[in-house]
Amino acid sequence: MYTIKKENISLWQLFVLILIFVIGTTVVVGAGEEAKQDFWFAELIATAIGMAFAWGYYYFLRTSNGKNLYEVIEETCGRIIGKVLIFGYVIYFFYIVTRNIRDFGEMMKVTILPITPIEVISITMMFVVVFIVIQGVEVLARVTELFTPFLVFFLLLVFFLIFASEQIHFENLQPFLAEGFKPIFSSVFPLRSSFPYGEMVVFTVLMTSVTRFNYVGKVSVVSIMVGGLLITFSQVIQIATLGEDVKNRTLFPLLSASREISVMGFFERVDILVVFILMLGILIKVSILFYGGLKGLESIFNMSYRYFIIPISMCIPLFSIVNADNIVEHFEEGLLVVPYVLHLPFQMGIPILLLVLVLIRNRKNKKVAGGVKY
Repeated sequence: MYTIKKENISLWQLFVLILIFVIGTTVVVGAGEEAKQDFWFAELIATAIGMAFAWGYYYFLRTSNGKNLYEVIEETCGRIIGKVLIFGYVIYFFYIVTRNIRDFGEMMKVTILPITPIEVISITMMFVVVFIVIQGVEVLARVTELFTPFLVFFLLLVFFLIFASEQIHFENLQPFLAEGFKPIFSSVFPLRSSFPYGEMVVFTVLMTSVTRFNYVGKVSVVSIMVGGLLITFSQVIQIATLGEDVKNRTLFPLLSASREISVMGFFERVDILVVFILMLGILIKVSILFYGGLKGLESIFNMSYRYFIIPISMCIPLFSIVNADNIVEHFEEGLLVVPYVLHLPFQMGIPILLLVLVLIRNRKNKKVAGGVKY
């Protein structure tokens, strides 16, 4: 019988994994039409919700005695229903992978590879993802640990150069709360709370691999806070530079804002830095989601997840293309359909139900241990 190998990562590695996962495509891809110039405030609220998500997922695992998501599902729901539910999460994680691969391909087409077929871009990215994931989560954590300083530095450098170019117009952020809180909440829920913070449900597969599990909750919350503040600051820069109207009509607003940079007639067209940020963010995020889905297959078939890497990786570029006919349809599906149909059930509904079942089971076990008979 196959025994699942235990892999370990440190608290710092968990911190950088969550940080890059959260930043991912979020800092670059546009959204927030409902909140208009107040979208940065909506992002702050979403960050607070994200911190609650992080602590909630940790509490869920801690209550389950340190078991990961798949182990809890099978133990709580039984063998047959459990495997069906696990397979649902596998499909969910792989679907998010296809969406992120498509984001990457569209970004490359817009920027530096306009005549390269998007299929070639997607396949090339999957080659890198496969190489990382096949080594295991420990190598994935080390890769993230290595590149995180570069991503954060380049992101802050882009912010600084936009400031230095005197392209910031803070009047674009006014008036504040002109239409009240309703547009803010419409933007926050379910879209901005589920993307990217709710997608952290995949870390319920990874958190139990941390060597000092008792500190996972605090580290996760701090990581979300740092990532959320960076995203919020990015939104402020985008709105103040482009204006609310232009930002909301732009697919990649940070990229457009970076093209406004001109410092001393020397620092210009640094949008390649934004491309690097997106490239690295998607690489790490896709690797984490891909690993999470593969571990689900490992749980279902009781075989090493490495057996599934090659066949699944060959399908993902294909489905990333057939998911949508064009980039507009791709973004509409991700912003209007996916949050309600997939994010809410898999990020909130099922974990809450599992938590209730675990708490009921634990309560019964305590009563039995205390000598109470039924």
